Amino acid sequence: MSRYNDSSAVKLERFPVERVQGQIDYDQQELEVLESRSSARAKTQAVPYGKYAIMIACVFAVALVIVSSYMQLASINLQNAKMRQEIARLQDEEHALNAKKEQMYNLAYVEDYAENTLGMVKLDKTQVNYVEMDTGDRMVLAAAAAQPEQAGGQMLDMLSQAFSAVLEYLR
Repeated sequence: MSRYNDSSAVKLERFPVERVQGQIDYDQQELEVLESRSSARAKTQAVPYGKYAIMIACVFAVALVIVSSYMQLASINLQNAKMRQEIARLQDEEHALNAKKEQMYNLAYVEDYAENTLGMVKLDKTQVNYVEMDTGDRMVLAAAAAQPEQAGGQMLDMLSQAFSAVLEYLR
């Protein structure tokens, strides 16, 4: 070690140093104080396992929340994909039904259905009967229409006229 004396440095190993009794006690007290401080630090620097456990639990809880939110997001995305498929299927069905509706209102389809399925035939011009009434307009009383002899004949006449009108309309 070096000891500074005014302006020059002197090595202590070259010169024997006599120590005073009071100085030795001071060094020992200083060592004891240092030892007590180091032991106090060792006691205060004990590993805080409780704090570490709380920190690890918090990190685990945050990780658990993140994973659960990703699981919910995946579930919602799956439901979204299923709904989109369902929408596409329903739109295709709507287009098919619209095409079928257009076909049913097509005049050619109606004529074909009437001829082939229902067994109807087109009316010829020779089958058309025009009825002219030369008596003009007339009024029939309800009591006179209720008589069975005349009512049956008029009923058949009205039905044949209605059927003729329908056939003429289809022509």
